Amino acid sequence: MKDNINLEIYEKKKVLSGFFGLFYIIVLIILITAGWWYLDQLPFFTREQFNPLMADTTKPVADLQVLKSSTTPPVDILKESVSTPDKIAKGKTLFETTCSSCHGAEGKGDGVAGKTLNPPPRNFTELSNWKNGPAFSKIYKTLQEGLPPSAMASFSNIPPEDRIALILYVRTFRTDYPPIDQNELKDLDKTYSLSSGVKQTAQIPVTMAVEKIITENTPVSEKIKSIVDKIQNNKTDKGALILKDISYDLNKSITALINYPKWNENESRFVKFVETSPVQKGFNPDAFNLSSEQWSLLYQYLKTII
Repeated sequence: MKDNINLEIYEKKKVLSGFFGLFYIIVLIILITAGWWYLDQLPFFTREQFNPLMADTTKPVADLQVLKSSTTPPVDILKESVSTPDKIAKGKTLFETTCSSCHGAEGKGDGVAGKTLNPPPRNFTELSNWKNGPAFSKIYKTLQEGLPPSAMASFSNIPPEDRIALILYVRTFRTDYPPIDQNELKDLDKTYSLSSGVKQTAQIPVTMAVEKIITENTPVSEKIKSIVDKIQNNKTDKGALILKDISYDLNKSITALINYPKWNENESRFVKFVETSPVQKGFNPDAFNLSSEQWSLLYQYLKTII
């Protein structure tokens, strides 16, 4: 009887063990399946949920435009700083098109584009904690130069009259902006040469500038390569052998010499040039151990090939 009971308990334990074993296997299969599904859908989640919050770095960035150099007409700052309905209307239009996205339609610094900025955009309805100050000339300085490294960019690309109109409109957000002082206007004119006209420097796209630099430096690069090839192929001249012995980078050494043509004036200047920070010029520190005769041979050789 006792044996039968024990056998029955053993059989139940065996069934339960099998059940729990099967349960764990099923759970494991479910977890593995869910994991594979998640990994398969990860690109979707990343693309659809995360990317809208991040800038798309794969899109090409707009390059600078080509701008010719120009000089804006002289500006009578004493006259232009006088507020009129027309200037206020002009300033309002400029503000709505170029400033409101960050500073908000009412100038409270609550624009849609400014919500993620740190520090936040200027609230023009408050006169405290201005970096340059709320005075007319100080706001002009901010528009002219920007406030790096903040998101406040320079507006030097628009005419001075437009910057002045913007300031006059911004000043309508409060009635207690600092009064416009004649002396500060004169200083402003002197600082930015408003009465004599403002010169706008030319601007070209970065890609065009890079191509221009490459084109301008191609002849120099070809010259350096030609000289280095001659040195490498020279197996007999003592000056060439000395140069190859003390230079760990012939391209760098020849480039340094080409960029400092005064070394060619006399041997003493040449020696001093090489011995001053030799490693930065492609020379080994061993150059200090050259004898006066070796320096002369090296100097005369370099004069013949550069």
